[in-house]
Amino acid sequence: MTKIELPPKKTIKHLTLLRESRTITPRQFNALSPDERLEMVRGAQGRRKYELLIEAADAADLIPALPAQELYLLIKDLGPDDVPDLVQLTSAEQLTVFFDLDCWKGDVFEPGLIRVWLAPLLEGEEDALLRTAQQIDFELLVLLVKKFCKVLHGPEIYNDEDARQEAVARGGAYELDYFEGEDAKLVGGLLDVIRRRDAEFFQHLIEAVRWEQTMDLEEECYRMRGIRLLELGFPDPKEAGSLFAYLDPARFDPGARGKLAVEPGGVGAPAFILEPVGARDLLTEVLAGGVAAETCWELTYLVNKFMTAEGVDVGDMVQVREAMAEVNRYLNLGLEHHAGTDATKAADLLDSAYLEHLFRVGYSLTLDLRTRARAILESPIGIYLDGPFRSLVRALNQRQPRLFKGVEARELGGERPFGSLHDLRLAEEWVGRLEVQRRLMVERLPFPLPAPGELDLSACSPDDPTEVCLADFFLTALANRILGRPFVPQPIPQRELPTLHARICSDGQLFPELRGDTVKWADSLEPGAGHYADFCLDQWEEEICPVAPDQLDVRFLSGLLVRIG
Repeated sequence: MTKIELPPKKTIKHLTLLRESRTITPRQFNALSPDERLEMVRGAQGRRKYELLIEAADAADLIPALPAQELYLLIKDLGPDDVPDLVQLTSAEQLTVFFDLDCWKGDVFEPGLIRVWLAPLLEGEEDALLRTAQQIDFELLVLLVKKFCKVLHGPEIYNDEDARQEAVARGGAYELDYFEGEDAKLVGGLLDVIRRRDAEFFQHLIEAVRWEQTMDLEEECYRMRGIRLLELGFPDPKEAGSLFAYLDPARFDPGARGKLAVEPGGVGAPAFILEPVGARDLLTEVLAGGVAAETCWELTYLVNKFMTAEGVDVGDMVQVREAMAEVNRYLNLGLEHHAGTDATKAADLLDSAYLEHLFRVGYSLTLDLRTRARAILESPIGIYLDGPFRSLVRALNQRQPRLFKGVEARELGGERPFGSLHDLRLAEEWVGRLEVQRRLMVERLPFPLPAPGELDLSACSPDDPTEVCLADFFLTALANRILGRPFVPQPIPQRELPTLHARICSDGQLFPELRGDTVKWADSLEPGAGHYADFCLDQWEEEICPVAPDQLDVRFLSGLLVRIG
């Protein structure tokens, strides 16, 4: 990398200075102050961040200054094997966090996962490797070694005291039996460096490996891991579930309680959570304008709590980015609920309200929709919902409710997460239509809605109750009325289809008067029901009217119950 973009902003304490953005050389980059270079590193992402770090003359100082989780995600994103120099410059404290995040399966330390970190370290300088071994969590180092070898004997085999002392001094007083596998060879390489360069530390380590009980040691390491991860915002999974507890959006007052200062989880402020992961929205606008380090840490803790609750693999950048996007979407919902489109008010909210509370407000807004959708499902119309409305309810009726894309455009299918109040309003409008349908079909029309087991569909099309929708009942009853019978959903005799065709349409189009009168009549029964009547009549317009009367095939008709023969 020979050219570096100088950012248009420079931060000095609490001041932000504007300047002309320009391209600078690596030499000019290294002439900047350490704080300014570190700020540029934090603002970069992916390989660009790595290139800035390696280009820095004081990379050995810059890299340990990064928050451990940010550095971990960068290395995992690029691949430890592809950036061994980055792994070699990590501090022992950062490396301990890497092990905490990457090398445990539940409460069991998985030694096979250590290779990705140990192999690059062994490629580096021995002084750095020894320093890391001396400074890393000692119990964790002991557990690591115990997973790959056992001590056959120690200095006690020497009868001669001088020989014993000489063996201890050169680190050769112990015989180790390494287990099979390439990973054991890596651990052997690590121990060889320690033995040759610090025999006293080697003896201390091997004596611990020799006498510590694996089960007790693993339990203690897991306990200490939990403490370290808690400082990074990774709580116990059971406690993390509280993130999804309902918080009534209508009653929540973001300014009702004072917000305590957030304790940082390390040096500097994590920047990975500021990476754009979704559409441009209110939250993205606020974050792009710059936020305090405390807010960055609070957002990091929130993302980590979410990942814990959802069981996200924190080493999988695809899963991490999706988790970040999901958190941002719910946060944005909470912000828009209280700030509308006012970015200044939203920025104040980030400073004055706990981000977890705003997240829960956003999530609870979708839960309110799910509650209404479930009430529809449990009502008599639930089993007969028409296609798009069935898809809507299915999308909402999930642990994390989703938006049915068909509410945005009729031709769309599938579902996606909620991201804005606009999404919520669309879904609320459609759920409201469903509630109108329930009142119309259950309370207003002059016939009871039959249960599937009560339907007599012998010699009918369709003949399966699970294929019948609300529109079939409504339109069949309307067809009976047009044919001079009561408004009831009794199947229409097949021989009367040509007569019905002539009475509802001409030249391939539904009679406008029929549509207008039906919509008006439905609205008179239940305000808003005209929209559903219009939806139903579209089926006749699209599937019956364009077909010649003598070519109507009951197998391909929707919007009618027909008795064949």
